[in-house]
Amino acid sequence: MLASLPVLGMAALALQPAPATAAGTTIDVAVTGKDTNAGTAAAPLKTIQAAINKATPGTTIRVHKGTYSQQLIIRKSGKPGLPITITSAGDGEVIVTSTQPTESCDNRKPSPNRTILIQAGSDYWNFSKLTIVNGVYINGGGGYEVYTWHDDLVDAHVWEPRRKVPGTFKYDPTGAKDAVSYLSKVLGRGLNPSDHIEITGNKMSGRGIHASFARFGAIKDNTITNVACGTGPGVWIITFSNFWEITGNDVSHIADSAGSHFMQEGIRLGTASNYNHVANNYVHDLGDDGRGIATDVDASYNLFENNNVVNAPIGYNDEMSGWGNTWRNNVASNFKILGFGFRMKDAVLKLPSKDTSTWYSIVDGNKAIGGRRGAAGLSIGAIGGSKFTNNSFGYINLGAYVAGYWAKQGNTWNGTTQPPK
Repeated sequence: MLASLPVLGMAALALQPAPATAAGTTIDVAVTGKDTNAGTAAAPLKTIQAAINKATPGTTIRVHKGTYSQQLIIRKSGKPGLPITITSAGDGEVIVTSTQPTESCDNRKPSPNRTILIQAGSDYWNFSKLTIVNGVYINGGGGYEVYTWHDDLVDAHVWEPRRKVPGTFKYDPTGAKDAVSYLSKVLGRGLNPSDHIEITGNKMSGRGIHASFARFGAIKDNTITNVACGTGPGVWIITFSNFWEITGNDVSHIADSAGSHFMQEGIRLGTASNYNHVANNYVHDLGDDGRGIATDVDASYNLFENNNVVNAPIGYNDEMSGWGNTWRNNVASNFKILGFGFRMKDAVLKLPSKDTSTWYSIVDGNKAIGGRRGAAGLSIGAIGGSKFTNNSFGYINLGAYVAGYWAKQGNTWNGTTQPPK
């Protein structure tokens, strides 16, 4: 299993205290500025990091046109109603970039080497209208320990403790808000997820967005393309990262990785990341065996609707132990292997497993069209308690035992207990 790694070796400059600014103020940054300036439009700062160091809740950092080459390290927070915003000043393209080490294409972990690092449970940050080269990494405080606890249970094939976390055993979004306090008691330590991070209307390349142990965020209307091999998917949400809005993004050209398919997917939710809304995204032109949009390892009660995946080996995939995910009005076209998949790896099981199989899915109004000859529009390895209605899949592939237990395990097809043919 993969791990979300803490970021080490942070530059001391980023952590130096700076004079505070009043809430609601604006700080200007320009390539012609100086970090000893006041940060006004007439006397801008030179680096975005200097502006971050000065910012307080409610500050807007206006970045003027130009290229800014520096890793940005964030270890402070805005407040409800007073986020800290980094945005273009509107006078030309703003390129935020950094030089990062090349990852091996055999890598099976998300690269922590990115241009924007949001650490230690920092909250309430907005990023908009920027060109970001080499990605964003969000790391909630204690997320590595939470991931390890969950991953050890997954490796041991023990599912009951995983589903005792509030909001994971049944649909209960209100209860899910208590998941952090429950996990804190289980682990015997304080936890500080990174909440309310919004990434909107940016152009991104080199590396995508990775969020671990982060909640209530938004990734909207971004273009994410040409992601390097061995760095991870275009958007990867992991480790009890609940209540995200991932909408309106254009994600493409994730380079093939030798490690595993999960390193080259368009949008991926994993490790009990629940109650997220993934809608109106366009994922296209993926190579090798990448999935356009996928869940894995207990990611449950997520809503996927009105997404369009084009020219990907696999369009949509509900992988290991997804419970209660809803797939509605999504389209997969020009797929090479299959359009929609539900825990294909469990095709060897005579009955669906609560540890690994798909359960309680709602699959309605989806279409799989234009697949390569012989490619299945729908493939089911093992599934229980799920409802399929008004879909158009074309060729359907079922695991050897699925038809035999279909009705007894509570599945329905267009309102009947008969399995699909």
